[in-house]
Amino acid sequence: MKTTLFSREITYGKEDVAELEAASIKVQLIYDKALFMLHGHLPDSLWDAWIGVPYEIISSLYKGDNDSGSVFQKWIQSPSGWKCIGCERHCLEPSAAAQGKPAGNQRLFTFHNGIRQSMVLQALIWSMYENTVLFQTYLGDEAFLDGDDLDTISSYFVPTYLNKLRLTENGKPSKEYKENNIKVYQEWISAPDLVLQWNGGLTEGRWMTGVYVDHSRFAGLGPYLKDAQGKRTYMQATVQ
Repeated sequence: MKTTLFSREITYGKEDVAELEAASIKVQLIYDKALFMLHGHLPDSLWDAWIGVPYEIISSLYKGDNDSGSVFQKWIQSPSGWKCIGCERHCLEPSAAAQGKPAGNQRLFTFHNGIRQSMVLQALIWSMYENTVLFQTYLGDEAFLDGDDLDTISSYFVPTYLNKLRLTENGKPSKEYKENNIKVYQEWISAPDLVLQWNGGLTEGRWMTGVYVDHSRFAGLGPYLKDAQGKRTYMQATVQ
């Protein structure tokens, strides 16, 4: 069923906003926890190959402790409830002068939304979740993910893998994300169909909900319509 809108405005119920506010912080803490663990155990060569962004930059985005950075989580209101399919990060890199480099060699603004920074981390978290559930009896208090983490991942994360086999075996539809030689497969979650009539024309796509997290706090909603080519039309969120 398609919903038709005649203005760029999406209405959310108070209960949905309250759930997204609480869930987005829990999800963000798990992202940060997993990233910290990766940084402590991956050799620099593997970190560069899989993540590709210095920890000092990307960690500030997860932790929300950088005034120049923010996190944009991507959520879908699926038939089984709200699901987070990944996140995007923005940041200002340190100035050239601060790094002792010529100004012409320094990129002042960086947008991180690659497969390596987002979907590989999503796959890692899901893998740790499945293995923790499988071996929970033997891990006891030594498990990396605690009970609250497992509940959050079970409720809000989407099964994500570096290999399509598991999803195929379970008869689950999937979406492939690809960047250079890296492929990530995520269970396909249906999103509400949306038709926007504006500026004398029609725009059709899927209704997605962005959740802004800043300084480890919920910072608002950023709903958008995503068309078949991946182009976004951002909407305004209202609460009733």
